[in-house]
Order: sequence, then structure tokens, then C-alpha cells
Amino acid sequence: MTTGIDAPEPRDAPPARRLPPLRALQAFAAVVRHDGMRRAAEHLHLSHAALSQHVQHLEEAFGLRLLDRSGGRARPTPLGREFGEALIDGFARIEAASARLRLRGDESRRLLLGAPTSLSVSVLLPRIEEFSARAGFELQLICPAGAADLAQARVHALLMHRDPGEQGLRGELLFEQALVPVASPALHARLDPQRWWLDPVPGARLLHVVSEGWREDWPAWFGDDVAAWPLPQLSLSSPMPAISAALAGQGIALLYPRLIAQRLQHGELKALPLPRAAPAKRLYLAWLPEAEGAARLGWVRDWVVALLRGEEAV
Repeated sequence: MTTGIDAPEPRDAPPARRLPPLRALQAFAAVVRHDGMRRAAEHLHLSHAALSQHVQHLEEAFGLRLLDRSGGRARPTPLGREFGEALIDGFARIEAASARLRLRGDESRRLLLGAPTSLSVSVLLPRIEEFSARAGFELQLICPAGAADLAQARVHALLMHRDPGEQGLRGELLFEQALVPVASPALHARLDPQRWWLDPVPGARLLHVVSEGWREDWPAWFGDDVAAWPLPQLSLSSPMPAISAALAGQGIALLYPRLIAQRLQHGELKALPLPRAAPAKRLYLAWLPEAEGAARLGWVRDWVVALLRGEEAV
């Protein structure tokens, strides 16, 4: 017979789990991440008083001090830091799982491809609309993007210059091309082709790209000690400013020809002889485990390979 009184829980039922408010947990995680109240409050766009109230609520709920307020600055106690680091790890896992679900929900409509900015601007973007029309789904480029973006499921797949296997990712080698030193026609004309790397003419300096996957390129020829290089060097953040600097006659860039194919074809940049065997630039495609074998991934792989080989895009 049913009554209006709730039936008691079975004796062997597990106790109900009680968690503090989510906002209080997020607030305390921010305090530990930023090692104090001021930066945490700025990050959360909360007043100091509101943040203090969240922390106090947790301390009252646990009956423990989570912050040491002596010395004029509140810092996590050892117990507080242990708890906060567990919260940070938990929220990171929740964010990654949520991102994967969002991507799975988008799979039928689009593919998010992370790529280096230089490759995106020079090679991929001019043909992306044509690709989407042929493939029947939207391809969206996210750049710059790195291994962390793929690991956190912010992209479905990633084009990268380092071997993805070295970073625990699934992937394959798509393309490999020897690097070539290039200069503007004006600078090229002033260099001795047989010994340009020893030529002290004005403007003869090495444009050294120091971003991930590029910083080892000049050292492959001239060693790791920049001070011992035969020419002065100018450090640049990515290949795009290196291309711009080379076009302006500000130095010699070391690039793979497919990245500057139009510039070479139109004579805006001219190749220089190689001082020794050229290092190679490799491009890999990495992907999320759940994208393994997906037809959309195959479309993207074939399209990128065709573009890099200078063939008609699929």
C-alpha cells in the first residue's frame, strides 16, 4: 500500500554523497592555481569579499583551515593545497571530457583542424572553401595550434612538424621536403653564391625562426652555439615574419619550397646554393583516438598531401 510517507532507504544503501557548492569549489581551485586571493579574484571577476566568502564556506563545511591568513597574505595551507590541486585536476578532466563531447556532436557537420599559421595562410586557406564543397562537410582551421590543443580535444586533428608519436599522439608522416635558404633578389645579387654563408655584406644575416618545430633548422648546419654562426642572426617568432623579412631584404630565411612556392615562381625570393646537405622539414597529421579510420580524416589527409605536393587538390 502506498502512503504519503517516504519509505526509508535500505540498510545496505550507500550514503548519499554531499558536495560543497560548485562555485565554492571553482573559487578555491582558482586560489590554489594562482597561489593567492588577489589574482584568483581577478581571474574569476569576483570581489575579494565574495571570494573570501566562498573559501570560508568550504572551511566551515570541512571544519578545517584551507588558507593560512597570517603575514598579511592568504595562502593555501598544506591540506588546502592538496585539496586545491585535486580540484584543478578534476576540473581539467571535466573540461576535456566536455570538449570531446562537443566535438563528437560537431562531427557530422565539421572537422576542426589545427595547423601552423604559416602553412594555413600560405597553402590551406586559399583552397579551403573548395575542399569543403567537395567533401560535403565544413573544414575549420584553428591556428596556431599545438599538441595540447589535440590532447585537450579542442581540435579533431592537428598538422604538426614534430613526430606525434614522441608526444604520445596517434599520427602519420604526410610530407617531407628539404629546406632551402632564400633571399630577396637584391640581397641575392650582392652575395657570393659559392660562399654566401661567409659573406659579410650588409643585410647578410640568418633569419632564425625559434617557434616549435623550426628552431633546430639553422643549428642543423651551423651548430647550437649562435655566437659561433658565420653570419649574424635575427630571431623571429614564426616562419611568416621570416618570409616578410626575407622579402624586405633583411636577411636569409631557411624554408621548405612548398611554403613559398608562389614567391619563388614569381621571383620575389631566390634560392641560394646549399653549404652542405640540407635538413628536411617534416609535416605530420595527428588525430584523436575516436577519429581513427574516419572517412572525414581521410579526406583531409589526401587534400593536404595533394596541396603540399603541388598536385590538383582532391
